Amino acid sequence: MSNNKITIRHVDGDVKSLVMQNRGGQKVIERLLEAYGFKSRQAFCNHLHISQSTMANRYARDTFPADWVIICSLETGVSLNWLVSGQGIKFNDEKEEKIITIPGKKITNGNLVIQNEVVCEVSEISSDLISPFFVSIERTRYLVGEYQGDITDGIWLVDIDGIVSIREVYRFPGGKIRIENGKASFECDASEVKVLGKIFSKTEFLG
Repeated sequence: MSNNKITIRHVDGDVKSLVMQNRGGQKVIERLLEAYGFKSRQAFCNHLHISQSTMANRYARDTFPADWVIICSLETGVSLNWLVSGQGIKFNDEKEEKIITIPGKKITNGNLVIQNEVVCEVSEISSDLISPFFVSIERTRYLVGEYQGDITDGIWLVDIDGIVSIREVYRFPGGKIRIENGKASFECDASEVKVLGKIFSKTEFLG
């Protein structure tokens, strides 16, 4: 059997030990939040669709979150080495830090259709957004983020009786809302409208 070295990088013995023994999760989780730009663990839980109890359990036990680390590295481009150990450069390629691809969708005949991804700068996307995506309608593009909670005043991506649209909504007492649509505006119970996301920005294109 060959004695030639098959590794090209040195991994600190303490780091190897933490991974092998499934420990050191608290500091790793803090770096995961930093990598995504989340200000709270709840935002991280919402993004990965995991419960607060799962997060609290791993953090309290200092369990190494290998699955979260892999997902984070794939989604953000952040170095595995940095996520695991806090050592080395944060991004393998500096361009990864400035450029991000966001899923693109389009509303056609009341249906939400998947389109090509949209390339934009990281600075254009607020760190508060959860699973952001763009929705295009004719010459207008909206930045949408997932939302959990009651619908409030604002502009929303909604599904009304199976028809997807972007509407301005006003909240009234008693669980009532008003859907603005010119002469076709109407009021209904909030429960009658399915929220698909909240609109965070709007870009109109000429021509």
